[in-house]
Order: sequence, then structure tokens, then C-alpha cells
Amino acid sequence: MPSLAALSALPPADLPREAWFDRLRTGLGAALDGAVVAGVRRVVDAALMPSAADLPRLRAAAAPFLSGPLWEQPRTYLEFVDVPADVVAPETLYRRGLAGGALVGRRFAGRYVPFDGGPADAAADGILVEHWMHERRPPHGTVLALHGFSMGAPRLDAWALFAAQWYRLGLDVALLTLPYHGARAPRGSRVSGQRFADPNPALLHDAVRRAVYEIHVVRAWLRERTLAPVGLLGLSLGGYLSALTAGLVDDLDFVMPMVPPVCIGDLAWRFFSASRREAGATPYAHAELRAMYRVHSPLTYPLRLARERVLIIAGRGDRIVPPEHPHALWRHWGEPGIHWFSGSHLAPFGRDAIVAAGAAHLRRLGIL
Repeated sequence: MPSLAALSALPPADLPREAWFDRLRTGLGAALDGAVVAGVRRVVDAALMPSAADLPRLRAAAAPFLSGPLWEQPRTYLEFVDVPADVVAPETLYRRGLAGGALVGRRFAGRYVPFDGGPADAAADGILVEHWMHERRPPHGTVLALHGFSMGAPRLDAWALFAAQWYRLGLDVALLTLPYHGARAPRGSRVSGQRFADPNPALLHDAVRRAVYEIHVVRAWLRERTLAPVGLLGLSLGGYLSALTAGLVDDLDFVMPMVPPVCIGDLAWRFFSASRREAGATPYAHAELRAMYRVHSPLTYPLRLARERVLIIAGRGDRIVPPEHPHALWRHWGEPGIHWFSGSHLAPFGRDAIVAAGAAHLRRLGIL
């Protein structure tokens, strides 16, 4: 069992060299990311940063994850992946034509149940999926695509996750709207996906757990429907969830985490350590934050797939999910394939090269 002292900061990433023009693009992207991070820090400081009076309550919520059964056996928190997924037939919400197929909006009735003693969700809603389907010929496989934090609008998600490009390559695409995002955001939410940034760790943990449950349900339905390969492509938060799932199950045909964070505590530390709300006082130690979110960190679980099925996609100048995160995942997974693109989280230059790297990966696997 690891100790708190063992949960140190992520080591710096050792990136391959890039050409001078690409370095310029990476610098430009890093500057854009940095400006956005500075703005987000001000918002977090004003709206989400816990005060000294909040800390006893928040530490009490974190306590079950820092000792006892969930610390010793964190997989217990997500053990529903070890049994067949709930069989849930979707209803059709809308249907539009695509070249050679159709775009179908689906809603699955959710049956999610929080972990024993976890927060009940009185506003539980259905699982929403926008499904790009080939109808004139069977697809080569299906990309289950997971968007990033604060996203959840299918049109934007489709662009960011290259849905049209995968579709043209002969793959179906299922865009899952993650819990608490987009049309699923509860009334009164300040931002899409706010639950995934909640300072109460129990609420954030449950949001991650619910997302993993929904991935489990939807991918089982997709596999049964087509009998073709099904894999995950996730962006940012979606990359975190796809990497986590790859450490929980062994039957994914491929996994492509894109700019994936691997430690939410490490990301939180970047905001807490810069906070001015409590006159510069940091409410948590770095190791404490890393431990607080260890229960679902991809670094907690060994890769369950063959390394050949994995391609990590990462941005050299990313300042939202720094390169240390995908680099740590790469090392943790035994150094599988990785594609470093020039640019950053918000400015991924060379989008065509990213798709080409993903397509080459799927060809090596015999899917395309």
C-alpha cells in the first residue's frame, strides 16, 4: 500500500526535439493556454477555492478515500466493470442524414447507483449519445468519443474529436455527453460539467464513477449492436476517463487518450498553490491532494490491454494538462505508442497529423 509521502509530484517530461517552425507554433499555443489558465485561476479563486472554514467538512468527505478499504483496494470503488453491463435499450431522439448513413441522437435510461454511502443524485438523467452510423455497409469499428471538461455540445465535440474524419475512414462514431455536461447539466450550474470541478472530493469522485459506468453501458451496447471492434478516444477529461477505463477492463479494441490528465490532485495543486484567497496559504499539501484523488487516477491501475492497442496523443506546449501528465501515463503503461503534436491544449496545430497518427494506429491493429 503506498504512503502519502510516496505520492510526489509528477516528474518532468522528456520530449523529443521538434523543428524550429514547430517550436514557434508550440510557443504560440503555450501562450494561449497560459492566458486562459490565468483567467481560470481568478474564477476558481473567487468561486471554487475552499476557505479555512470549509476544510474540516471537505477533509471529512475525503477521509474514506485516504485510509481503509478504498485506500487499500481502490478498484472496489469501480468494481461494477467486472460484471456484464446493464442492458439498456435506447430511445431515438432525432435522426438526420449523413453520406452513406445517418446521425442518430439516442437516450439511454440510466440505472446508475452511487457507491455505498455516496451522494445520491436526485436529478439523475438519461445517457445521451450522438451516433454517426454507416448504413450502406458495415463499419470497420466504432469510436466511442469522450469530450473534455466544460464541453458537451455535440457539434463542438464532433469537431474537437474528429468525428467527420473517423466517419470518412469507415468508422462509426458515438459521441457520449458525459454526466453533468451540456444538455445534462443540472439547473443552476455555472459551467458545463461543474460537478467534475467540485471542491467536495466525494461529489467529484461520484461524477467520475458515474461516467465510467456510462462508458461501460454504452460500449457494451455498441459491441453487441455491430459485433465490430469498439474503442475509446478521449479528450482531456475524456482522456482521463479513457485511460482509467484501460486500467479497469481488458476487452477494449483500442484506446487513444488525447491530452490526458492522470492526477486531478496535481491539477488542483496548480490552482491552490497560486490562490490569494487565504493570503497565500495553501489549504492542502501536494501529496494530500494527490492521495485524495488516487481512487480513480489512471496511475493507480496497471494497463489491462496489450500495449499495442494504445496510442497516447499529447501536446508539447500544453499548459492546461502539462506534458508531465501524458508522459507519466506513457511511462506507467510501459512506453506504448505516443504522438506529440506541436501546439497546446487549446491550439492543437497539425490536426491532420493527429488523425493520420490515429488512423495509422488503427491500421496496425487491422481495424482499418
